[in-house]
Amino acid sequence: MSLQTIGDLAQSFALRRQSVELTRQMDRLTLELSSGEAADMSRHLSGNLFQISDIDRELALLGTHRDTARLASTDARLMQTALSRVQDESAVIATTALTVGATEGQAPVATLAVQARDALGAIIGALNGEAAGRALFSGTRTDRAPLASAESLLSGLRAAVAGATSVTEMTQRLDGFFDDPAGGFATTIYRGGDTGLQPNDLGSGESVALDIKANDPRLRSQIRQVALAALLDDPALSLTQETRRDMARDVGERLLNGQNGVTRLRADLGSAEARIGQAESRIAAETTALQIARNDLVSVDVFETAGELEQVQFQLETLYTLTARAARLNLVNFLS
Repeated sequence: MSLQTIGDLAQSFALRRQSVELTRQMDRLTLELSSGEAADMSRHLSGNLFQISDIDRELALLGTHRDTARLASTDARLMQTALSRVQDESAVIATTALTVGATEGQAPVATLAVQARDALGAIIGALNGEAAGRALFSGTRTDRAPLASAESLLSGLRAAVAGATSVTEMTQRLDGFFDDPAGGFATTIYRGGDTGLQPNDLGSGESVALDIKANDPRLRSQIRQVALAALLDDPALSLTQETRRDMARDVGERLLNGQNGVTRLRADLGSAEARIGQAESRIAAETTALQIARNDLVSVDVFETAGELEQVQFQLETLYTLTARAARLNLVNFLS
């Protein structure tokens, strides 16, 4: 019977190759034992990667919808705060205006005008609010504040009503300034876009629109009345004190009536907030379900993996022992 042997160099290469292979297996099993997931996904799933790819794609899509919902939730909350400020400031001016309308003397009108100028600045500041550098009430022009300053608005109004000799004429000029598409408000005060933002895609065919603009008629009406109150002490107006008080009373009534419009805006926004909250809950639930399904696919049996690791460690130790013994073989030791 012939005896087959390999040379020393070939034997060294064979032992080294076995060592590298066992070390690679030990590294893989160690990684799987620590992470709980298969290191070689193709081998673990027998080459069928379609299901895991589909789950990963759905998880990525849900992540996008989750980020969109979070951003929309933040925007809606900030918009709600801004509208609350508009409503609060206009309510205060309405109360003061009604009081001034029933009070004799010039001082109350001046007091109302001062308060109205402060309130106008606060209202415009609220509607010029932004989130992460995006204007909230500018429609599609999110890169700019929607309204010019209160000073610019009052300057434009003074120019528009200059020379008016009656309340009727003054009202007509105010209508032209605020309501005419070619009037001062549309051309110089409102700087936002004419169209609202596209609805936010929340997944599962659901979307929510946050498209309130600062030139909304309900907001514009409140701005108009507060701005008019701010001008009531202007000496350039050819109006008697009695007429100014009558106008103050009218401003107060219109501001109170206009509160309903702002309330409806806030109610619609509140409904949008509720839908966003529901979408966030749905997205979280779907994400959890998919993550569980993914873990079922990629997870390994830790007890089985530990057993394999122990076996590979034993094989590697045995190989090291054999390698050490083979390294001590030489002709002198063989002949002695």
